[in-house]
Amino acid sequence: MSILSIFKPIGDVVTTVIKGKQAESAAKSAAAIVSIKAAAQVKVAGARAANKLADSGQTQEYNLDLVAMQQMDKSLLDEVMIALLLVPIAASFLGYQEEVKAAFVSFAAMPDWYQYLVLGVYIVKFGMRGLLTKLMSGKLGSLSSKKP
Repeated sequence: MSILSIFKPIGDVVTTVIKGKQAESAAKSAAAIVSIKAAAQVKVAGARAANKLADSGQTQEYNLDLVAMQQMDKSLLDEVMIALLLVPIAASFLGYQEEVKAAFVSFAAMPDWYQYLVLGVYIVKFGMRGLLTKLMSGKLGSLSSKKP
């Protein structure tokens, strides 16, 4: 029995431990690569979804509408605007139906740009930009019943 034969089992144990550590390190690296790829795919999917919303204008409209609705809690102007919208209804119940009809006929006779402006102010103020977009694109029909 030579001296080298004594060191061979010790060398085999050390070699096995080193190979085990290398395999463990390789497995950790593979797991890290899979994790990085998954995170990248999630980011890509999020960016694609954001681009899709931005292409349709929904993100900006949603954010602006949300801000408008949050500010409604603090604004006296909102209360006044709502009261103005309810005046024709109250006047009709109080016996002023003819005056209310005349007011609506007068409003319908005003230029289209002014009608759009008034409606646009109310729609934007109350956080309904999607409705304004549809109204301006003609998807909701015309504002007045005027014949061209």
